Amino acid sequence: MDNIKIQTTQNVDIEYELASVGDRILATLLDYVFFLAYGIFIILIVTFMGSFAERNIWLIVVMFIPVLVYDLLCEMFFQGKSFGKMIMKIKVVKLDGTQAGFGAYLLRWLLRIIDTRIFSGGVALIAIIANGKGQRIGDMAAGTTVIKMKQKVTINDTILNKVAPSYTI
Repeated sequence: MDNIKIQTTQNVDIEYELASVGDRILATLLDYVFFLAYGIFIILIVTFMGSFAERNIWLIVVMFIPVLVYDLLCEMFFQGKSFGKMIMKIKVVKLDGTQAGFGAYLLRWLLRIIDTRIFSGGVALIAIIANGKGQRIGDMAAGTTVIKMKQKVTINDTILNKVAPSYTI
């Protein structure tokens, strides 16, 4: 798996494991499951509303706006994670190691239309594979990448770590 080194302001290198293409695709598919559930919920509401919904079609359109801004809102309010990313334990970070801000999330969201929506993810897939930092076009423009959150730490790395008898402080 590819890793990325991020140098902090204290000149400490932190190495993160980049989210794989499979992790990112699965997170997106999980997000689509949430879209489907929300769509079914809206259809049920419209069905119960009956003729009121037919007269107020704009209300139905307004109800689907959250699907359009889902990625932007989730990343803003959940520190770079959508619900699919939370389940997959991946998140968006800036290349300098800081938390991405609204401008970066907005740029990623706007370019997602080209990356994933228009070309069904083909452009994003090629960009992620070709780029050495696991970035799609939106990530390149925003200076972000997607990393894995889970640390591969075992109990042997903590209290059960054996120290060599010749070790000196």
